[in-house]
Amino acid sequence: MAVTVRLLDVWIVELNKVYTGVPFTVVTDWVQQGRLLPADRVRLAGKEKWHLIQSVPALVPYLPKPQPLATQDRAEAEEPIELGLQSSTVYEAEDEDVDMIPLIDVSLVLLIFFMMTTAVALGVFSRIATPAAKHQLATISADMYWIGIETEVDSPTKESVTKFSLGKDKEKKQYLVAPTMEGDKIIAALIEEFQSAEGEIKIRLRAEKSLPIETIKAVTLDLQELEARLNRGREGKGRLQLTILGEVSEPAK
Repeated sequence: MAVTVRLLDVWIVELNKVYTGVPFTVVTDWVQQGRLLPADRVRLAGKEKWHLIQSVPALVPYLPKPQPLATQDRAEAEEPIELGLQSSTVYEAEDEDVDMIPLIDVSLVLLIFFMMTTAVALGVFSRIATPAAKHQLATISADMYWIGIETEVDSPTKESVTKFSLGKDKEKKQYLVAPTMEGDKIIAALIEEFQSAEGEIKIRLRAEKSLPIETIKAVTLDLQELEARLNRGREGKGRLQLTILGEVSEPAK
């Protein structure tokens, strides 16, 4: 008894390709392997009408069936999944990103404080009200001596007295000689300072602007006499020259 082999034409829709005269068993194999999808079409060889594979009862049993969701599958789905889209270094960089602005502000405040303290200690900012000038003629150097001349009200007598002081700009202490009414102490201190000195030495007179000119002249004469006294017995390069400068306040901006 002869066995009739059914032949089908197969149309793979996605590829728009048609295979003709394909045995039925081969078609079922293709369906099971997934080479043919439910949306592809078949027809009896030589016929005109196409049919969806999913609508052909003889082929439906061969279509892959979805597996039921197992309990362990649900458990796996609930576990967190690392996609690798985020780098942990981002969070580390944010944690280490310290705001430096407050630290800079504090550093600037401390720097200004120490600059002001040092300037006052070195006598750069004099508390003596020196005469004002439009132009500062003399440049203050770091190793210049200065003599302060100021008036002060004496507490017991309530009278105005003149006080003298001595300092050097590079010294850490404010005074070499603290304010005193005895001008001889200033001369004695200068003699000790200049005993082995030679060459030019500049001395600024920090004279209060309300003082009479006679007081300034008297101090200038004392310094000139000191220069002559120290130069006695010195010759050539060993001589001392005292340059006396008058200090004025900075010009107004």
